[in-house]
Amino acid sequence: MISKFTKVLLLAAVIGVGTAQVWQYRLDMTYEKSTHSPIVYSLDVDSGKFATNRPTGSMPGLRGALGRLGMLALLLALPLLVKDITHGKQSN
Repeated sequence: MISKFTKVLLLAAVIGVGTAQVWQYRLDMTYEKSTHSPIVYSLDVDSGKFATNRPTGSMPGLRGALGRLGMLALLLALPLLVKDITHGKQSN
């Protein structure tokens, strides 16, 4: 039996990561449909930094925070899920 807390963490992870990814995808699509140049990705070999001409869009901090909170919830939920599954098998 999976605990309620694990289910809540998994739901928060799906909502956080999913919202951030959909938000980024929609920003990229609206940029591509505009009259701007296509998005170009480049890797600076000397510094090892990845650069792009993609716009940051509206509220990039909020989008990044949603993604990070979702990943944190996922990192906390996965060990709990494994623990719930193993304890469920041991009790049977």
